[in-house]
Amino acid sequence: MCSLRVILKRFERGGVDRFAFFWVRVGVPVLFTEGAPFRMRSVPFRLRVGVLAFALVGAGFGCGDGPAADTDGSVADGSIDAPGFDFGTPDMGTTCTTNEECDDDISCTRDLCDRGYCRNSIDLSVCADDVFCNGVEQCDLVRGCIPGPPEACNDDDVCTLDACDEPSKSCMHAPRDFDEDGEADWHCEGGTDCDDRNPSRGMDVAEICGDTVDNNCNESVDEMPCGRPANDDCSDPLDISAGGTFTTTTIGTTPDFTVSCGSTGWKDVVATFTLTEAHDVQIEGSSSTAVVSMSLRSTCDGGTETECASGFPGLLRRRNLAAGTYFVVISTSSPSAVVVTAAFTDPTSNPTNETCTAPTDVSAGGHFLGSFVDVTNDLSLSCNAGIAPDLVYTFTIDTQKDVAIRATSPTADTIVTALRSTCAGTDLRCTGGAPLATNVHSLDAGTYFIVLEGPSYTEIDFDLEVVFSEPTAPPAGDTCGSAIPLTLGMTTLGVLSDKEDDLAISCGYQHGDAIYSFTLSETQDVTVVVDGATRYMNAAITPTCGGATSAEIRCSSGSPSRSRLRSLGAGTYYVVVESYGGSSFQISVDATDPTPLTPATGNDICGTAVTIPETGGFYSGDTSGLNNDYTGSCGSSAESKDAAFVLVLTSSKHVVASTTGSAFDSVLLLQSAPCGTGREIECDDDDAGEGGDSLIERTLEAGTYYFIVDGFGTGNAGAYFLEVVVTDP
Repeated sequence: MCSLRVILKRFERGGVDRFAFFWVRVGVPVLFTEGAPFRMRSVPFRLRVGVLAFALVGAGFGCGDGPAADTDGSVADGSIDAPGFDFGTPDMGTTCTTNEECDDDISCTRDLCDRGYCRNSIDLSVCADDVFCNGVEQCDLVRGCIPGPPEACNDDDVCTLDACDEPSKSCMHAPRDFDEDGEADWHCEGGTDCDDRNPSRGMDVAEICGDTVDNNCNESVDEMPCGRPANDDCSDPLDISAGGTFTTTTIGTTPDFTVSCGSTGWKDVVATFTLTEAHDVQIEGSSSTAVVSMSLRSTCDGGTETECASGFPGLLRRRNLAAGTYFVVISTSSPSAVVVTAAFTDPTSNPTNETCTAPTDVSAGGHFLGSFVDVTNDLSLSCNAGIAPDLVYTFTIDTQKDVAIRATSPTADTIVTALRSTCAGTDLRCTGGAPLATNVHSLDAGTYFIVLEGPSYTEIDFDLEVVFSEPTAPPAGDTCGSAIPLTLGMTTLGVLSDKEDDLAISCGYQHGDAIYSFTLSETQDVTVVVDGATRYMNAAITPTCGGATSAEIRCSSGSPSRSRLRSLGAGTYYVVVESYGGSSFQISVDATDPTPLTPATGNDICGTAVTIPETGGFYSGDTSGLNNDYTGSCGSSAESKDAAFVLVLTSSKHVVASTTGSAFDSVLLLQSAPCGTGREIECDDDDAGEGGDSLIERTLEAGTYYFIVDGFGTGNAGAYFLEVVVTDP
């Protein structure tokens, strides 16, 4: 008996896969050769090994066929000379003289020429990203570095909550405490929580009288002594008069109060403080898991609320609060421990620039510190609906200038500004941000007003900066006067990072906008696509630039944003593009002859499906009188009434199908023939970027395909449109 070993080495030379292989009998190499070039990049490496090994055996290389070997490893008849191939040499690969000849194009191998032969050893340190929780990165001998399996941290103990902790680079196994009330489930060893879904029950919770619940998990209900948790009502408020940090909890309390900035049913506690003289007051309620609302009132039971603030954390602030005793109702969106921080400082006066009658002059430029504490809403801004506190500033420039307006808050809240030529007049620009940053190019000489508004839900401090510089022209596409013309059928690259927020669109929100235009010489169907890669894009198509949003023909959002406009009349139109983060994008406008509308009837099932020509088509119908024959993997299973269409392709085509304009929340299914359960290729719900419309876009090979117009869930049916556009791939 003898052993047979086939060793194969893959390497690349001149852009072509080559293989070096040899056959070993009884551990002694008797054949070594370099294989001819193989152009097999699409064939898996393991399959290549099998093919070559099979070829070697089939060629007659086997036990007993080779010449005998001497004890020193040389071949007895001297027909093959294999010096140096002994147990002290590296695994045999292709011959080499330099390390460069051994490069296998795999980033995670160390490629060395070792004593005349290539050695390609795995080096996992190349792949390591020093992140513990995503597992140990692996080296794949085809793809290079690949992710390893994430660290599961599963200790197979149902009584622990397992998590991977990156800062400590270790697995954490906390006692099972689903309601996060600090008590472990009593089904587990050492647990004391009889209801781990309810944070108001546990052995550490006081028994509450009259609620018919075993609050303290002693298997008795409403037993004595019972009462309310600490600070639960006006009879036992938390005294914070001394200022500092205090701890309370809404776990186990009852919702006793109604507050304007919270929600019905939020559990609450009561705090109180007494001022012997007027002070500025700041009280913060912080929870690690819940939104906290803070309601200030002068009396506890039935008292009128004078201030309310809600947030994460909740922050209550008052200027120059008069001497007296006050109460704060603290409620949380879920039962939670609350850290209360109270500060009482010397009283300050309200800002003097709350109205147009006494604006603060910022003509010299610079930084201006301010606060919205106890500031009211006096002016309405076009880009900030609702009631929010506002302050007024003014400046005068003698010559044309660029003006930069910046505003930041230490809490990173959004600040909104409007620039006006008259204080109560029309906004020349209205925009916001966190931080706020806007530049006005080449502003004419004159007097102007800056109206600054903070958020409505909290009172913040801020730093306003105003900078004047020499005038510069706005970039192309920044305003209606510099709209960038688009060529029909061509893709244009765009950027938002240098644009200002000049226009309001119905599907956008306070982001810099780029303005484009296109012209139709006759009535046509138009498709506008704005593609920001992974960015969510907003695009409004309007016949007038700078007009009211009600004049928009279409405003569509998505990734990408797509608008299909049918039978658009001759004329010039504008496209206003917005997105967050100043992203770059591609925009295209394609125009085709108007597609005639074809009524579709009798297409309840695939057997009676309406045939779509290979050139595409535009159809209208109604699913109300049809049956529910098909379901999908999206749209809550799409179990509504549906209609069927069939498309037969004789060659590969790019197909775009959409239900834009349908009267209900539609779902679009694409199935292969024969249609039915298990034949789904794609299911789409709401991806057309326009309400409940759906869209499927993909390249399809020659074959028969079915489009099913369905509805979300079980109750969406009615009048629909289906347009299928077919073009060369």
